[in-house]
Amino acid sequence: MDEKRLLPEREYRAWDQDLVRLREETHQAMLRFNTTGDKQVLKELFRQPLEDVSIAPPLHCNYGGDYIRFGHRVFINANCTFQPAGGVEIGDDVYIGSDVKFYTTIHPTDPEERTTGKASVRPIKIGPKVWIGGAAAILPGVEIGEGTTIGAGSVVTRSIPARCVAVGKPCRVIRKLK
Repeated sequence: MDEKRLLPEREYRAWDQDLVRLREETHQAMLRFNTTGDKQVLKELFRQPLEDVSIAPPLHCNYGGDYIRFGHRVFINANCTFQPAGGVEIGDDVYIGSDVKFYTTIHPTDPEERTTGKASVRPIKIGPKVWIGGAAAILPGVEIGEGTTIGAGSVVTRSIPARCVAVGKPCRVIRKLK
């Protein structure tokens, strides 16, 4: 994987009525899951079987449906946040620590442009066998390659190649694995 490669960007309108409705529905589902732990709520929300996916409440997410795709044997610890307007894809055998955040939206820095609700999004892709340490933040357009470990508290601002250990703010590779 090319570390400098950026995933496709597309425009996004936060105040689109269909998106507002979907956020409201997702918020209600999160409230039900976080108070009951009922995995059936997530199966219906994400339209996936999730038979071998373990998600510890509380979970914070503003879009359900097809915005997040989970692989097999995925573990997501408590208090994770998904802002998946651009899409989040998680591969097989992925472990995600507590308090990890996934952000796909890029808001304009110009305040007048930002108040129109205009933004852009880039998807996030997490490869198979990845481990993301607690309190890491994964930013828009990031791909994390197969077998990589992201250190706790890291802020991942660009794609990280396969089979390495990466840490820091901003996150950078500190060791390559065989």
